[in-house]
Amino acid sequence: MRVLVVEDDLIVTEAIARSLSENHYAVDTAEDGAIGWECVESTTYDLILIDVGLPKLDGITLCQRIRDRGCGTPILLMTAKDDTTYRIRGLDSGADDYLAKPFDLEELQARVRALLRRGTVAASPVLTVGKLRLDPRSCQVTCAEKLLPLTPKEYSLLELFLRHPARVFSCGDIIEHLWTFDDPPQEESVKSHIKGLRQKLKAGGAANWIENVYGLGYRLREGIEANPEQSMQTYDDRLAQLWKQYRGLMEERFAVLQQAAHTYPLSIELRAAAASAAHKLAGVLGMFDRDEGTQIARQLEKQFEEQAELSAEEVRSLVRRLGDILNLSTPVETGASSLNLPEMRNSESEVLYTDRDARQSLRSWTVLAVDDDPIILATLKQLLQPWGMCLTGVDDPLQFWTALSTINPDLLILDVEMPHMNGVALCQAIRANPTWQSLPIVFLTAHQDTATVQQIFAAGADDYVVKPIVGQELLSRLTQRLERLRLLQTLSTKDSITGLANQFYSSQAIEAHLHNHQITDLAILYIPTLRQINIQQGHLIGNQILKQTGHCLQSNFSNNETLGYWGNGEFIIASSQTTRAMFQQQLSEIVDMLQRQQLETANLIYYFAVVNYPTDGLTLRSLYQTASLCLEGSIHE
Repeated sequence: MRVLVVEDDLIVTEAIARSLSENHYAVDTAEDGAIGWECVESTTYDLILIDVGLPKLDGITLCQRIRDRGCGTPILLMTAKDDTTYRIRGLDSGADDYLAKPFDLEELQARVRALLRRGTVAASPVLTVGKLRLDPRSCQVTCAEKLLPLTPKEYSLLELFLRHPARVFSCGDIIEHLWTFDDPPQEESVKSHIKGLRQKLKAGGAANWIENVYGLGYRLREGIEANPEQSMQTYDDRLAQLWKQYRGLMEERFAVLQQAAHTYPLSIELRAAAASAAHKLAGVLGMFDRDEGTQIARQLEKQFEEQAELSAEEVRSLVRRLGDILNLSTPVETGASSLNLPEMRNSESEVLYTDRDARQSLRSWTVLAVDDDPIILATLKQLLQPWGMCLTGVDDPLQFWTALSTINPDLLILDVEMPHMNGVALCQAIRANPTWQSLPIVFLTAHQDTATVQQIFAAGADDYVVKPIVGQELLSRLTQRLERLRLLQTLSTKDSITGLANQFYSSQAIEAHLHNHQITDLAILYIPTLRQINIQQGHLIGNQILKQTGHCLQSNFSNNETLGYWGNGEFIIASSQTTRAMFQQQLSEIVDMLQRQQLETANLIYYFAVVNYPTDGLTLRSLYQTASLCLEGSIHE
């Protein structure tokens, strides 16, 4: 489990972090509310501990901001003010629990365990599946009453699986929940820990309990099978409910095919309605294990679209077979042409199909799906939810742009054929919009012909899945896209060592602020001896210096400053709130602090230069050039 501690007292922080780490929690710390907010925005935590009296952003405001963001992660507030008013304010701000200082660390551990139990499968403090037993109080795991000697990471892996038995965790998910910023592992390291846990479970008599879901990740297989009453409904059960829920819509579509089969010659309106009904049935029947129905519906779609060479009796025979598969085979007399054509309505056309019931303490990807078939949207929602994907479905393409800007999805699913707007044309419009050019787009299509596939990729799609949807294939493709997105987001914004914005991202932010006249001063903080330290003492020491410098800058500057690391020992700080003299004084104090912290490191020297906008330059480039010249002069003095 991954925990964030937001506390400005370093002694308290160290005590809490050590206590939690000894109980196998991965702990990140933040020294003020602003850094805490950045951590919450960039990472998913299982629990957040917040001190009320924080600098820059107080704990109650931070708690409110987290809840306003829609984050449901359990929050424990801590304060030295034992006042009922503060407790009320804290709980009203969205906190789940409250602890007054000074507190006993064992009581803190008990409250942490209680908060982590909320919303998980276990009502008891002990997590039990079959003969496997994990006790968070003692951090002991037994199988058939035999103690299993797990390493801390193996213990944390097992606890993660036991708390969320219906969830499949990718390597990226596991890293995000069980490792801190300071200790990011490689994917091979995760696999090694999984292998070790499997071997120890097998030795204890719990063989093959951790399942490798191909292309997706890992899950606790026995957790679902051993405790069906405590786990989520199986996918098949949910599909059965969906089939029952949308039976009326299936009947409407089948009625159109019946009418068309007994009406010759067909009117243009009836032919189009029959082709549309067959197309929609072809797109969903395979999802409900009715593959033969999909094939028949495709034959009928081709017949009504292209007037294929099938006799009227052959068409009626196909419709009868389809009715048998659907259990909707009500006889229709030859004179059925007098039937009123059912309106091909979408009874929920004004509704966005949303699912916000995913467990908020886990990382949830936001997926937007646009498909005019409510059955497809409902099935996608049920399919994606256990994998940590919150789906919002739009069945009217005309609502798409409103939904897109409101939801801001991580991934988009588009149908090819929709009323009012073709999915391919919609994809082209998205790619032409600078705001959404990088949004991953996956198509759903009932057509497998080369021309359609070429159109999809030419429009800018990333991938496509053929209807009827095969759950495993769709999940694999979506997960691959989202894992790639997770990596790109990290690489594109932050420097992995310092934790600050990288050169590209920070440059964009500074240029935007300059354009809006929101920056007054720019500073370069430089370590000219970094290369020498790397050579003489090793890159491990050099990286520690960079990490500590980045952490110090984050702790001493607020959200009003833009911080970045541009490589080669060069840090950039853009300020908009202070005078130049105050800014220089603040940097001097930071340099003195850094020098004191690194006394054991030989040859560590910091220089900084501050330039003013617009006096010393009107663009980022000109300001940087002026600051660099000032630095060179200081170094050579």
